[in-house]
Amino acid sequence: MTRSASLISVIMPVHNVAGHVGDTIASLRAQTLGDFEAIVVDDGSSDGSAAIARAAAEGDARFHVIRQANRGPGGARNTGLDAATGSFIAFIDGDDRFVPVYLERLYGVLEATGADWVACASRNIHPDGTTDVHSTIHGAPELPRHSGSLRYPLDDWRAVIRHFPSVWNKLYRRSLIDGLRFDEKTWFQDHAFYYRAAERTDHIEYLPEPLYLQTRGRNGQITASDEEQVFQQFSVLETLETIISASNKPGGAEAFARIASRLVYERSTTVRDRDRRARFAIAARDFFKARDLPWRPDWDVGIGRAWELTMSGLTPVSVIIPYDGAPGPLAATLESLAAQTLPDAEVLVVADADVPPPEAPGARVLTQADRGPGPARDHGLAQARGEFVVFVDAGDTLLAHALEYWINRLLRESADFGFSGYRIGHATCTGLHDTTPVEPGGGLIPLSPSVALAIDAHPSTWIFRRSFLDKHGIRFGAAPFAEWRFTLQAAHAAASARHFPGADVVLSESPVPAHVLARGIDAIAASPEAGRLPPGWQRRLFARVVAQKVRFAEYRAPGGALWFLATAAIVARLRGWAWQEGTLDPDIGPRMRRAVAPGTVEPPR
Repeated sequence: MTRSASLISVIMPVHNVAGHVGDTIASLRAQTLGDFEAIVVDDGSSDGSAAIARAAAEGDARFHVIRQANRGPGGARNTGLDAATGSFIAFIDGDDRFVPVYLERLYGVLEATGADWVACASRNIHPDGTTDVHSTIHGAPELPRHSGSLRYPLDDWRAVIRHFPSVWNKLYRRSLIDGLRFDEKTWFQDHAFYYRAAERTDHIEYLPEPLYLQTRGRNGQITASDEEQVFQQFSVLETLETIISASNKPGGAEAFARIASRLVYERSTTVRDRDRRARFAIAARDFFKARDLPWRPDWDVGIGRAWELTMSGLTPVSVIIPYDGAPGPLAATLESLAAQTLPDAEVLVVADADVPPPEAPGARVLTQADRGPGPARDHGLAQARGEFVVFVDAGDTLLAHALEYWINRLLRESADFGFSGYRIGHATCTGLHDTTPVEPGGGLIPLSPSVALAIDAHPSTWIFRRSFLDKHGIRFGAAPFAEWRFTLQAAHAAASARHFPGADVVLSESPVPAHVLARGIDAIAASPEAGRLPPGWQRRLFARVVAQKVRFAEYRAPGGALWFLATAAIVARLRGWAWQEGTLDPDIGPRMRRAVAPGTVEPPR
């Protein structure tokens, strides 16, 4: 029987989304604009999705369920296009939803403006129930503050690539896409469809409202899958290259370099299998080399140069972890490194010779003849292959984005040294103990002796260009708390450092005897760096580390923190540090000042 034409045809491919398809159909039935047909194409599902779809649409003549052998999302959408009768076409994925006014609002824009198509913002729905909104415009994730629709020109390919190439957040006039079909049996098939449609027009209307609800993090989603089909991205890029080069729109060469960089980077974020990732990097390198394409970072959307290092066959970063025989803290650190968005780090675990080698999956285990964290870090540095190096203490953890973010920023700003804020216990610190001379949002900061002294000496919060450390011969050595002198050496050798004020690292803190802390300060006093430091630096540094140990270290014996503070007060007085003049960190409270740093009158701040 011939169906009467509807105003809008909604095409819905379905494949093994039994847990979602009922909600998707319910969102269609709830639309405030009722003149539509929904063509549900079950693309060879094996989980009962078709039966669930029929049950959800039962009694509603607007729904038509078509079952076919699996042809992929492109084939399912083509089947829908062949069956569609509407003057306007919309697409929805079988695990997503429309808000009730989706069709009404988008159709209203096309009627009011006469445009060929309109896009809207989306709301991402995550597995834990949290949501976030994206504009669906690259480089501008926040929604524009505008009532009504906005018209974006598409008269240049550089403008075309700003918009999500998705088909699902758009309503099309049938005349715009007449004759267009999706490429079948390939992932990422909506890219070419979007480019072909964009080539036919010089603008798109945009509605800054999150009317499309996209499910994220579902098992089996193509955009998050680590499978061999990821290599199909290159054939899709070849198709886009053909579309762009055959067009009269300007800006094609630059746009293609940028979109190739973006799409290859996006695919790289899903590939975690080491062998597949290595092959994908080689394929990406060969693709760019064959076309003499430059890598185009897009800093606004997080696409930097870290992946470019991997594509070039380089190791972006080496992470060096001293190991003293405690497996629990090491396991926590390795787990945080395994979750990094940049999984190309070389992880070196350096164990003392007198402890059993640790279980360290994904890491290379080295053994040092000496003992202690300083020699372990130096031994790891001598073996490191990374362009950058990070020293992480066992028990400390990095947030998932940390390594990639740090490397991208240092590469963008040609910096040799960076340091981050951190969280310890319930407290957070920007990584600087005096932020007076620093911009609140972070960035490159000039390194004077006073600023160098204010940088926190927790190794896990630093990142260095390895060539910078080698050029200046900066090493830890065997002195207690050698990281104090190390960071001062680095700060004196670098003209500036990149400050990351966010708490990208979670630190642990262990008890240390006060006299050992004092020996660390003695080592600095005997070094050339000491002559550049401001007066009273021993008092300031000692008060800082004592305060941290009192607040955050875990003491086994009751009253351990008080006993440590009492011994620290004695050490400060015996060394004469307690009476030095000079500035203390702003967060040193009256109790700590009275105990270890009563001093004289503080110079004005």
